[in-house]
This record gives sequence, structure tokens and C-alpha cells, in this order.
Amino acid sequence: MGLLATASVAIDGSKFKAVNNRDKNFTRAKVERRRAQLEESVARYLSQLDTADRQEPTEALAAKVTRLHEKLTKLKEEILDRKRRRFGSHRAR
Repeated sequence: MGLLATASVAIDGSKFKAVNNRDKNFTRAKVERRRAQLEESVARYLSQLDTADRQEPTEALAAKVTRLHEKLTKLKEEILDRKRRRFGSHRAR
């Protein structure tokens, strides 16, 4: 059809509201500052993970693990008991 040549410009009269608030406005300095903050935050987080990995488990943690194992055992027993009662009641009929 050849309606537009390579040097043509089309204008349709549309109007758009410009938004330039500080949350959507990025300068090189802002991006660099934010990047530095993120890198510092990641480094701090990795350092905390390393520290946590090097620490020995505390008595409180050991007690919590023991309590959770006991709770898990009790729940498994309850599940088995309910299965026995449910299947046992069907056989008696």
C-alpha cells in the first residue's frame, strides 16, 4: 500500500498525563545509591547466615526439636488409631 514512507511521522492528538513523582523518577545517582544499599543488605544477610551456621545448637533449640518429635509421634499414633477405628467399624457391620 505504501501509506507511510520511512521519513513519515503520524500525530493523532492523544494526550497523556506526565507522571514524574519521586518513586518513578530514576537518576544515575539514585540507581547507584539503591544498588549500594541492596549489595550492603545482601552482604549483611549472608554474614548473618554464616554466623548462624557456625553456632552450635542451643539447649532451647534441642528442647524444641525433642518436643516436635514427640508431637509428631503422637500425631502419627492418633492417625493410626483413627484409621483402625474407622476400618474396624466398617467390618463390624
